[in-house]
This record gives sequence, C-alpha cells and structure tokens, in this order.
Amino acid sequence: MTAPISQTAFRGPGDNLIGGVLAHLRLADRLPLRVSCQCRAHWDDPALDQLCFEREVDLGTCGDLAVAMIVARTALTSGLIAAGSDPALRLAPQFITILDADHCLVLAGDVQAGLISWCAPVDSDAEARRVVTDACGLRAEARAATDVDDPASAAALLTRARSLEGRLVEPFWRDLAAAAVDHALVA
Repeated sequence: MTAPISQTAFRGPGDNLIGGVLAHLRLADRLPLRVSCQCRAHWDDPALDQLCFEREVDLGTCGDLAVAMIVARTALTSGLIAAGSDPALRLAPQFITILDADHCLVLAGDVQAGLISWCAPVDSDAEARRVVTDACGLRAEARAATDVDDPASAAALLTRARSLEGRLVEPFWRDLAAAAVDHALVA
C-alpha cells in the first residue's frame, strides 16, 4: 500500500532559491539594527544626589544581530558609555535595547555588574499577552509604592517591569533573537 504524497510536500530548487531571496529581502528592509543603552545619570556632587535621571546613549548601528550584541558587550566592558561634555556627570548602564530600522524590538537585556543578561523573547502571541499583563501589574504596584513614598520599592518594580517588557520582541525577530540568546548563554 502506498500513501499519496502531496505535490506541495516537495519544493524544487527554484522554489528554495526564491524563498531564500525573499527572506533576505525582508531582512534587508529591517536593517540596520540600532544598539542603545538606557542609563541612570547622576553627578559626583553629593549635594546633587536627588537629581538622578534617565538618559539613553546610542552605541551604534550594525547589520547583524550577533555583531550588535558584541557592540553592546564591548561598550559595557570597555567603559565606552560616555556622558558627553559634562565631566562630572556619571552614567550607570541599566538596560540595552537593539531595535530594527522600523523601531521594533529585536532584543533587550538587563545590565548587572557590567554584564548583559539578555531577556528571553516570548515564544507566542499568547505569552506576549501574559507578559504585558504582568508588566502592567508591576507598573501599577510601582505607582502605589510611589504614592506611599517608597521610592526603592517603586524603582525595583519598574526594573522588573522593564525586564519583562524586554521579552516583547517583534514576531519577525523572535526565532533569531531566541537563537542568539541561546548562543550567548553557551558562549
């Protein structure tokens, strides 16, 4: 007995070539990737301790996700994240983002002790909805902590919410980002 084989089950060389070309064209439309770092900025002067603020620093653009991850890691380990023209201003890196040309999230990571802990991308739209719900809950808790004058708890909750939101990778990039995170964990 033989099983019927669908004619669409096999792809010829021309179909493979066309599929590969189309995939490269879709990817080319989304390049270059922009790497940036969100930092907490503060001055060395103890009298100005209460004047901390967030600042985004552009680390460059790349044509490849692996290279973008290396650029981010190199900037952190070598201390290349500069505050600009104010020598007394200090930047403490907090969070790395890699965005595509359409400003969609490709990959994100928390900075802890000078190292990047890349956020694992969500696997599905359902998981993305759960992450959004959890992140919104954390942000609501942070607002409540701010209302009762507990800035340390509010900051910790906002950091957890930002880490969760870092998992909300654009569906186009999910598989590639997950593979890159897996590769980074092995290396």
